[in-house]
Amino acid sequence: SWSHRKLSSFECAEDAVSRILLAFQRQNDVEQGARLGRKNMQVMDRLAKMQAHKRNCIGKLSDAYGSNLLATKAADEFHSYLRKCPNVKSHSGTFKSTSHQVPLLICNVMAGNATGTCYVTDSHILFVTQLVPILGGNRVALFSIVDVELTILPASKSMLSPLPASISLSVSASGKRSTREEVYNFIPSIGARRFAKFVEVVKDVSVEDPNTLKFSDRGGLIYMHEGSR
Repeated sequence: SWSHRKLSSFECAEDAVSRILLAFQRQNDVEQGARLGRKNMQVMDRLAKMQAHKRNCIGKLSDAYGSNLLATKAADEFHSYLRKCPNVKSHSGTFKSTSHQVPLLICNVMAGNATGTCYVTDSHILFVTQLVPILGGNRVALFSIVDVELTILPASKSMLSPLPASISLSVSASGKRSTREEVYNFIPSIGARRFAKFVEVVKDVSVEDPNTLKFSDRGGLIYMHEGSR
């Protein structure tokens, strides 16, 4: 009977220790979950602030017409070519005034046997190329930045004509989003990946809702999240 009581006491002690360990484990799980939640919110906060910074930079560059000589000249040059574009009427509803069409990027391109210049604004991509420089006439192609999809094609491995990676620009075929067709192929002087990444950033800013990037001075999105509970 004494050994039975002693065993029962040992079992009770073991059960008590197990309960304490389980309680500590649950508390640790709760604290780890809370820390992970705060960490996720911090990452989301930083990413959103980076996107807000990109939007702010694009906005300042786009609004530089008249206040910056280079931006003003670039916008005037862009619009001078724009008037020569054969499909400009189909984009007329998406165009802003000259002051809001400051090119964010200007780079040289090679499209087939033609060479020329590419202009990227906050809403459009414009190509101005010539088959024969100086003597040849300009070929102008215009695309809405929200409608295009850029695909990077690998560099040519031919020993006779080694070429760097190129970009295939495609749009929806006959208004069908599920079907796309290539309408332009070119090699940008700044590199295909860099060009595609830049257009991706501009496109993301163009289609996102600016209201999602509002912050509080007391902690950004974290404070907004906790305050909404």
